[in-house]
Amino acid sequence: MTRTRWLVTATLVLALAVIALGAYTRLTDAGLGCPDWPGCYGRLTPPVHDTHIAAAQARFPDAQVDPFKARNEMVHRYLAGLLGLCVLAIFVISRRLPRGRGLAAALLALVLFQAALGMWTVTMNLMPVVVVAHLFGGFALLSMLGLLRFELGRERPEPLPAEPRIARLLPLAWLAFVVLLAQIALGGWTSANYAAAVCYQLPLCESGWSAQFSLRAAFSLPLGHETYEFGVLPYEARMSIHVLHRIGALIATGVVGSLALLCWRWAAGGRLRRLAAGVGVLLALQVTLGLINVVGQVPLLNAVAHNLTAACLLATLVLLIRQLHASAGQRRGVPRPTSPAHAPA
Repeated sequence: MTRTRWLVTATLVLALAVIALGAYTRLTDAGLGCPDWPGCYGRLTPPVHDTHIAAAQARFPDAQVDPFKARNEMVHRYLAGLLGLCVLAIFVISRRLPRGRGLAAALLALVLFQAALGMWTVTMNLMPVVVVAHLFGGFALLSMLGLLRFELGRERPEPLPAEPRIARLLPLAWLAFVVLLAQIALGGWTSANYAAAVCYQLPLCESGWSAQFSLRAAFSLPLGHETYEFGVLPYEARMSIHVLHRIGALIATGVVGSLALLCWRWAAGGRLRRLAAGVGVLLALQVTLGLINVVGQVPLLNAVAHNLTAACLLATLVLLIRQLHASAGQRRGVPRPTSPAHAPA
């Protein structure tokens, strides 16, 4: 069991690195750094030397060979491939474990689908729907790895006194989960449509934005284009997407922050309180990074941190919900105190 926990922990760290590098690749416009898949200009390594660059240009005359972008893309692919091998190893080992087998099987299925999404991201030339699905796949992979590590490291639930308020937090917890998923989708949609740099004023956008705001334009599916690199939507649609992402940030902050505060105040056990504190800290960090994105006009490293923090926030919220269910279930299992009238003699 100890070796398995170490393997899951290492895979969890690797998943964080893959998510961060994926965001860096996307934000440096290197998503099409290699126009083919799984290789790069027909090679297993990116073209760096002049002879390789010339050969790549001759083989793909319509592409603009950029060694920097090609290197970013291939490093991301190799790390993602290593992550897939680690998930396969977890699946093989988990068959001998008393718990976690279902999660390991789901992880293997997800990483295979994620590989397909990575291929479609390239072959469909950064179609926004596929890019958002690929982002969700990475976040889901991290959350499931965190949940598996939590289950493998969990012994018996902490001995908690009866606390009726904890069970009442479950509806709010699931609402926070749905709201956060929606906000992550809006963030991915903003990035995939190159709308992150549209508005630079607070709280929503430049003056006059409301006259051009359109929900229909924001959620129109840009289809039928040869490439989606650098975006294909008009300003009206991109601005609407950006404004919706900011409104969603306000809602998500209120809902998730309320959950974290109530869990921290009502928690009877240290584990639940620590998870609630983690959600609160990550939420505060995410809001701060979002504001820096606006004020600093989307600085690269800050934007990567914004993406990575969102993934960590989702994973921590999943663990918080899991602990809430464990605490509520344990509370229901606590025997009722015997009244004096029915006490045994």
